[in-house]
Amino acid sequence: MSSNVSPGSLLKKLRKERGYSLREVARRSDLTASFLSQVEHGISNVSLDSLRRIAEALDVPLMYFLEEQPGDIENLSEHIEPEPCLDEDRITEYSPVVRAGCRPRLILPPSGVEYQLLVPDLSHKLEAVIGRLSPGTANVARKLREETEEFIYVLSGELLIELEGQEYVLRPGDSINFPGEKLTKLACASLDREASWISVITPPVF
Repeated sequence: MSSNVSPGSLLKKLRKERGYSLREVARRSDLTASFLSQVEHGISNVSLDSLRRIAEALDVPLMYFLEEQPGDIENLSEHIEPEPCLDEDRITEYSPVVRAGCRPRLILPPSGVEYQLLVPDLSHKLEAVIGRLSPGTANVARKLREETEEFIYVLSGELLIELEGQEYVLRPGDSINFPGEKLTKLACASLDREASWISVITPPVF
């Protein structure tokens, strides 16, 4: 995908491929057709919760809506030294390597959430992403389509993880492993620094 691909344009493309009207996607996602139209035309931003509903309505992983573009990982530079994304890195032939500067990413400005994909695609038995949350932002988790297992390793800042009402605050170097259905909330617990983490999920339904 090119850098000008947005969740809205991908929604429109996939909806037409499925032969769905806006009303049908609205019915399946419990969102309004007018809102979906605004998302498709780039008029309205889409929250993580709404994007999850859209992905489930169209039967694709949330990460289908990733944008492939050089990632801004300045705040992760102490952990990862990126190499430039070169033209030869964008070849169509499958490669197991994902260059730091070429990671597909999903950015949702209203929620302050960003995800970057660390595996070449979502056709394998697990997925791995870098997640980022700005100070004062949170992501309320919704039940996934099937049972999963998730591992999180915190890179920077403080990450609050809520599992069925029990809260845990993780700091850089801390990790946690849990069944995906128990996750109810992710939040940046840092007051002046974003939280970033690596998440590994199996199967790749996120």
